[in-house]
Amino acid sequence: MDERCENLGEVQRKLDLAIENFARIGENNETRTGSNFRPTYDNLAEMSRRLFQRLLYSLPEGYAHHLCVFEAVDGGYKTELRVDMDTELDALKWVWKYEDQMRVTFR
Repeated sequence: MDERCENLGEVQRKLDLAIENFARIGENNETRTGSNFRPTYDNLAEMSRRLFQRLLYSLPEGYAHHLCVFEAVDGGYKTELRVDMDTELDALKWVWKYEDQMRVTFR
């Protein structure tokens, strides 16, 4: 497996931790300076959470997905995934499930 790739459960754990840290940074900044930058941190955290949830929703269940790249772009995201499977037929089944679930067609 590519060194950049991580299991989606581990990515979710890291995202949750980052969101907690964003909130703490906002609280600490507000306490020290009297300023309130918290909405900026909250908005960034919420955007990250929503994009990641959209990705999770789009993936067929029952597979070990590994996230290699996840970037926010133009209101959506660009991602690179690796999926554990053994045969070409397994890969086709994943594509068919994805197409059915997301109502898209790969060409």
